[in-house]
Amino acid sequence: MPRRRPGRVRADVHFRLRTHPSDVIRISSLPGLSPHGRAVLAYLEHTRLWPGAAADALRIWERFVRSPYHRIHDYRYDEGCGVWECCPSLIEVQQILTTVEHNLPHRDAQRFRRQLTQLDNLW
Repeated sequence: MPRRRPGRVRADVHFRLRTHPSDVIRISSLPGLSPHGRAVLAYLEHTRLWPGAAADALRIWERFVRSPYHRIHDYRYDEGCGVWECCPSLIEVQQILTTVEHNLPHRDAQRFRRQLTQLDNLW
């Protein structure tokens, strides 16, 4: 078995200290990402968002687009109650999806854009 370099061992330990095992499970729930894409997403969610933010935003956007009442949504009243689990702001959801799309590696970003395009075609 090959020996791992000391810098790689330190990087792994440092990253493991900053993440919780349940966060890794939530991070890997985005479909179609490569291992490198999942690592980039984990780092993005740890530094700029929260664990599972991309999967939550994608789930909320998909639920909104598939709802038969989405056409009567008015962005002027997008405030809601301010609680993410109850009444998420769709503008914030779109911002999270755009952030994820722009930070993923090229091939993963293409797959993610295709998935978003399929959802947007339902709009």
